Amino acid sequence: MSDNWEKFLSKNTNHDGLDFTKSPIISPLSDFCLIAISGDDRHDFLHGQFINDLNLINNTAAQLSAWCNPKGQVITNLIIVNTGISYLLIFKQELKEYVLKRLTMFVLRADVKIEDISKPSPIIGIANLNDLSVISDKTPKHAGDTIASDGLVIISHPDNSGRYLITGTIDTLINKLSELNLKFNDNSAWDFFDIKAGLPWITSATQEQFLPQMLNLDALKGLSYQKGCYPGQEVIARLHYRGEVKKRLQLITSLSELTVGSEINSKGNKVGSIVNSINFVDKINYGLAVVELNALQNELYIDNNKLQFVELPYPIDT
Repeated sequence: MSDNWEKFLSKNTNHDGLDFTKSPIISPLSDFCLIAISGDDRHDFLHGQFINDLNLINNTAAQLSAWCNPKGQVITNLIIVNTGISYLLIFKQELKEYVLKRLTMFVLRADVKIEDISKPSPIIGIANLNDLSVISDKTPKHAGDTIASDGLVIISHPDNSGRYLITGTIDTLINKLSELNLKFNDNSAWDFFDIKAGLPWITSATQEQFLPQMLNLDALKGLSYQKGCYPGQEVIARLHYRGEVKKRLQLITSLSELTVGSEINSKGNKVGSIVNSINFVDKINYGLAVVELNALQNELYIDNNKLQFVELPYPIDT
């Protein structure tokens, strides 16, 4: 990463505690990568790989989606941004090498270029701030709306949480973000907002374990049942049209520390596991967990500590 960017972050980082629910938050999303997909065949290539319908973002816009293996299990979930020139893929940094290597195998003779631009184009997350007029004369208003101008790409987060994602060249980001007069927070602030939004992120610990519906990607509008073929489509469609989703993502809290992969138990049996977690926010630990639906009527525990459930911010069609 550029020395200028590191110096800018170091100089403008807040080391004091903040009320995440009220104070404007700006976070460098260093645990996410940014991959650019360009070339004349970029649309057809990605449309044939991912679970959402790219035709829904023909114009400059963003959507949630995922890439699955032939069994329908999620390799990575992601945000896809159509800038009009290329597609940008945002997903967890720790999965980058695996995803790039595997995705490149499917390019074959297509006119597609895959490029990691994470270092020259950092990603910034902004929450609890509705007015971005200081850095842009246009602010995207609705979930998925995207504006690409003046060296910046500004995305209204497609999870409908009212947050923003911003990327651009380092020099442009430094110049523009300085005008906000905000101190940066570490990644934990953004992790908290993702969890509260009911937005899971697949990591190496949970890769290829869950079908998209188990992660609520259908409820988050990150899955299309009307589009054409993609890896795992038959399994995913069968679950929707002929089966029943028996496990779903839940928002939980606990007085004990939560760890990704930890088992959730009911009456001595494993009924779920933690997908994402953040600990010690106002002395409470938050997590997203995939849990068997028929176990929700029972008391659930991790290490003998009872879990509490929090209502998700979106409805689930069961």
